Amino acid sequence: MKKLSFLLFISLLFQGLNAQVTIRQVKQQPILRVSINEKHFTDFFFPDSLPKQVLYPIHAPSGTTITRGFPMAPLPGEPTDHPHHLGLWLNFGDVNGLDFWNNSYEVPANKRHLFGKIHLRGITQVEEGSVGTIRYESLWQDHKGVALLDEATTYQFQQSGEEWVIDRFTTLTANIPVTFTDNKEGVFGLRLPHEKVKYINSNGLKDDAVWGKPASWCMMNEQMKGDSISIVLFDHPYNETYPTRWHARGYGLFSANPMGSRVFDPQAPLYKRTLKPGESISFRFRVVIASGKRRLTNDRIQQLQTNFIAGPQQLLITGSYTRKGNAGIELHRYDPVTGTTHFLKHYANPNASYMALSADRKRIYVLSEEGSKGMVSVYRIDQQRGMLELINQQSTVGGGPCYVSEHAATGTVYVSNYGGGSLTVFKTDANGALLPHAQHIVYTGSSVNKNRQEKPHAHCAVIDPKGKFVYVNDLGTDQIHRHTIASDGLLTERKDVSVDPGNGPRHLVISATGSHAYSLNEMKGTVDVFQLTDGEMKKIQTIDADTVATSGDHGSAAIQLSPDGKWLIASNRITSNQLVVYAIQSDGRLQKRYHQEVVKKPRFFCFNETGTQVLVAGQDADRIQVFDFDRKNGTLKNLNKDLLVPSPVCITLL
Repeated sequence: MKKLSFLLFISLLFQGLNAQVTIRQVKQQPILRVSINEKHFTDFFFPDSLPKQVLYPIHAPSGTTITRGFPMAPLPGEPTDHPHHLGLWLNFGDVNGLDFWNNSYEVPANKRHLFGKIHLRGITQVEEGSVGTIRYESLWQDHKGVALLDEATTYQFQQSGEEWVIDRFTTLTANIPVTFTDNKEGVFGLRLPHEKVKYINSNGLKDDAVWGKPASWCMMNEQMKGDSISIVLFDHPYNETYPTRWHARGYGLFSANPMGSRVFDPQAPLYKRTLKPGESISFRFRVVIASGKRRLTNDRIQQLQTNFIAGPQQLLITGSYTRKGNAGIELHRYDPVTGTTHFLKHYANPNASYMALSADRKRIYVLSEEGSKGMVSVYRIDQQRGMLELINQQSTVGGGPCYVSEHAATGTVYVSNYGGGSLTVFKTDANGALLPHAQHIVYTGSSVNKNRQEKPHAHCAVIDPKGKFVYVNDLGTDQIHRHTIASDGLLTERKDVSVDPGNGPRHLVISATGSHAYSLNEMKGTVDVFQLTDGEMKKIQTIDADTVATSGDHGSAAIQLSPDGKWLIASNRITSNQLVVYAIQSDGRLQKRYHQEVVKKPRFFCFNETGTQVLVAGQDADRIQVFDFDRKNGTLKNLNKDLLVPSPVCITLL
């Protein structure tokens, strides 16, 4: 029996892994249709005539419709109460005294000033795969169109075992002072098609007894058209007043209300939450739908709840200068949907100035920049437990190491040394340990700025996508050194490309196709664009990076390509504290689109894996800022989710 159960579990697991979610717009209609393995799951329904955006209709894996048709497509004999109950939605009954919950076509003109409307600004992301994603932005407006709140919502759709799953993540940011006041009408609602609905919650209460009672989940289970349907709504520990109270009614309203308190229990404290302009509140909920069985078991519900609470967090690793007594490396759990973080551990690594993941993402290389000395360490990553394990360390030979990269095919690691003006090459063994250096290449020369360019200053070691070359930006000599990578990972032929005197080339990135390279000039505050042909560099454009004019040196710092390859961002510190966003044109050239003021001395920043957020390390501000990135127009929006880290200078996301 145990063996059979195990095999069944594995079978269900692979069903979930193999399920593909597609999201397609229905032609000339305000509908995004979500399907799992070509079976209609739900529609994201967003006509202007509705005072909110909804998922409607919603189907179980068997095909049974679990939402009522009224008011959009009434069915014979179906109840026609509460016209504002449509599909699955999120809003609230008292926001600055406005009722967003009960708004519908039935509200008479002389009472519309009492109601709010959620206006869709735009859909910002649609992705298909094992998990389907819809991200959109809306405005919570009064009857005159004045926006009280900005809404950013992410829906994720997937199959888990035999169940279909909807996850909703919503952040509301105040444009004006906004107060949410205790009200039973909220927050995350689903309207079922039957008048007599049976419920059970996580505390074992049933049917009418679940109303107004706190519980971490609540389940509806009943027969629909001869099909046994289970629907579970899950609250999340990050939500307000967790565990939420349930506005669940036998006639078919099924909602979780973390903003209702005394309205459900006269002895409970009054709920009241005020946001100042720029402040946010976030919600996350899960809906699980099962069919073809009597009901979901408590064990299965627990699995789904544990998975929901644990995901979709990632591991955030930060490196810092340690002049303030801090350890150097910090580990945090990072939620890529909301941008929130949770501290885990720190590790002593003096002046952890730069880091890079191994190609298999199981190890991380970290530099220690300590004057004339330098060290490179390699750690094994336990992502599940949020831990690092030191494998070993090696001297970088050259002083002031500032960049590290890995050539995965040969197990070779390259470290550029700013102070030493050199490049050090390491081989690794089968366990990932660094062997003593195999090569140490020392550069020579200088350039026009005698204060900054008195000798070589190797500032990066970037491997091209095909793994044939290493490019080293040398700030001290105004050159880019190109090394050919031999079959064993060691470096052979070298060719130097000169840039304009006084540029001070710092960091370089290469497009995924290897057709273009973008070199950030620290001292001149510009970006040079190169066309690459078999490793040969031909400059085709120079464009300003720093928007501030100065007679002295600029302080441009980091440069990154977005994951989709459509955008490039550069950071500026010293003369300005900003990110500059460029759109990449079809010929590889750049068009400046936008600049964003950021935290003081943004030495480093990175995109998250989907390119929807940007994390900025402010060295002198002792914090990391998190921005939403609009992949359509290149704008950045501060989420006000700053992470306090002493002197952060590098960031890695897993």
